[in-house]
Amino acid sequence: MNQYSQGFFLIIILILSIFMIINPSETVTAASNGFNVWYMIIVPALLPFFIVAELLVSLGFVNFLGVILEPVMRPLFKLPGCSALVITMGFTSGFPMGAILSKKLYDEDLLTGEEAERLVSFTNNSSPLFIIGAVGVGMFTSPCLGYILAASHYLSNLLLGILWRFRAIEPIRLKETPPYLFKAAWNALQANSNLNRNGFGKILGDAIKNSLNNILAIAGFIIIFSVFTRMFAVWGFMDILAAILAKLFSFLELPYPIAYGMATGMFEISIGSKAIITAHGETIFKLLAVSSILAFSGFSIIAQVMGIVAGIPVRISFYLLSRLLQILISGVISLVSYSIFVAGSEVPSFSVPYQHILYSFDAWSYSLYCLVLCLAIIGLMILLGLGRPD
Repeated sequence: MNQYSQGFFLIIILILSIFMIINPSETVTAASNGFNVWYMIIVPALLPFFIVAELLVSLGFVNFLGVILEPVMRPLFKLPGCSALVITMGFTSGFPMGAILSKKLYDEDLLTGEEAERLVSFTNNSSPLFIIGAVGVGMFTSPCLGYILAASHYLSNLLLGILWRFRAIEPIRLKETPPYLFKAAWNALQANSNLNRNGFGKILGDAIKNSLNNILAIAGFIIIFSVFTRMFAVWGFMDILAAILAKLFSFLELPYPIAYGMATGMFEISIGSKAIITAHGETIFKLLAVSSILAFSGFSIIAQVMGIVAGIPVRISFYLLSRLLQILISGVISLVSYSIFVAGSEVPSFSVPYQHILYSFDAWSYSLYCLVLCLAIIGLMILLGLGRPD
């Protein structure tokens, strides 16, 4: 980090400190809101996935996938077979599972730096729990709009991963498909499993400990960015940013309240989504605006991802470029889906008070359903890999 970056971050922290001293009640309220989002959505959405992912890596399952799914993942994404776990976990759990698993595979020497950078760029998604549950059902009061947002979000990231395959560097260590694929995969699992060395109790304890450390770190990011967002709102920075966005998209006649929600969503997506959906404006504008901030993910999530992958060759410029491309792709998919499935029909208006949104669905059950879906997808991919001719 150069001296200019150090000076910039020092100034930002000093400004935040001044805000916290001058506005203690605003600080406490913002921090409380961030904490509520964390323990009502983030913990149930991510903690089971974190623990399962740690166990799968420790038991050598990623090495098993690396052999079985190499013939599937290379043609699609030009990535090793073990990356299938990152993709399925990242698409069914939420931020920042893709970054955590990518770093773990890189540390295990299962990914090159270039592969890790591409993998991180399209495997960090909003969770189905947040998109369908909190945004679709809770905020829009429309499961249909939630499904449209989810489809555009995941499909755009998947297309982004396929797009980035064309800039891939062919791996030097590319191996031929072994004649007995399952046997080779099973041997790889046994050779890399920690079960015989440490025992299941030690592995489970380490998995829970590491998962709790990650989930607590995420809590810190969410809370501090909630305070940042509130500071920018109180001091008028959000109004300036909203005016800039409204001017940039004046050709679309973007309403100012929706532009303000987009400005907020650039920092924190849950607060921004709520601001957009409760604003006056046409549903299509709201849908496209929410789709955009879900694709961008907000500086809070970007900071989480960059913090996790610190020390591995993942450039923030490449990650931000991926987010901008996803905004374009997801916007097109959302517009087409809305025109086909929703346009001309009545969409329910916002009716659930925001303070009750997080309590309007069973987050733990929703998360476990997503975990089952993730394991089912992995199972299908394994069958696909075994079914390919040698």
